[in-house]
Amino acid sequence: MRNFFLLLRRIQVFLLFLVLQLVSLVLLVRYNKTHQARYMETAYEVTGRINKQYNNAVSYLSLGENNRRLAEENNRLRNLLAENFISIDSSARLVKDSLSIDSSGGTRKYLWRHARVINNSVNSQTNFITLERGRAQGIAPQMAVVSAGGIVGVVTDVSENMAIVMSLLHKKNATSVMLKKTGTSGILEWDGANAGLLQLRGIPKSTELKVGDTVLTSNLSINYPPGLMVGTIARVEKETDGNNYRLQIKPGTNFYSIDYVDVIENLFLKEQQEIEQRIKKQQ
Repeated sequence: MRNFFLLLRRIQVFLLFLVLQLVSLVLLVRYNKTHQARYMETAYEVTGRINKQYNNAVSYLSLGENNRRLAEENNRLRNLLAENFISIDSSARLVKDSLSIDSSGGTRKYLWRHARVINNSVNSQTNFITLERGRAQGIAPQMAVVSAGGIVGVVTDVSENMAIVMSLLHKKNATSVMLKKTGTSGILEWDGANAGLLQLRGIPKSTELKVGDTVLTSNLSINYPPGLMVGTIARVEKETDGNNYRLQIKPGTNFYSIDYVDVIENLFLKEQQEIEQRIKKQQ
């Protein structure tokens, strides 16, 4: 304490100078309109910059919550799309209250549920994604998974509260897709080489196409609704031993940064599989 008072005594002149300087500045600003305006302008500018940095920090910390809310809103709006309903054409039928009916009389075929990604791999040749949704939340195998950019994969396994998705970046992936311009269908695969490129086979060389053309899910897919974004043609190659193209497709989904996805349930999936299985047994 003694040393502290000795220090104050040593710098007392300097402290007195600072106090007088502060008093003079206050008097100058208070009784001089020009300096007062300048002071207020500077104060507002400094305060604005501080508030901006504070708001940026708060916005950054709130990104997760904002993404969650956007995913829920997208999920709600997607469930209202007309593409998720079909019209059952029948003059006489027994109505069973198991599927929701929209106001236009269409029967719901697809149901969307949002989910958060908690694990994702891109460096293997058999990549999987883990979702924080499972059997308890209505998720089941064979359900399609999409992101805001495009399709992602198909659910292969579920536990009570989690689900495993086979990513498009999996060597066993085979998805029915089509060219938006012509409607020509083919099979989307992945060769395991580049996480930024998928391969589309089965497109005849007679098909008119070019780099940049859009690729969508086709109506032949049992998992995905038709017309969902898949990607765009990045490179056109011709097969040496066939009459088809081998197209390099840039996926619409950025597999390096997936936070939230939508899981799509085909409510007619079981019925379609059962009737197709009966046909196979009869052949």
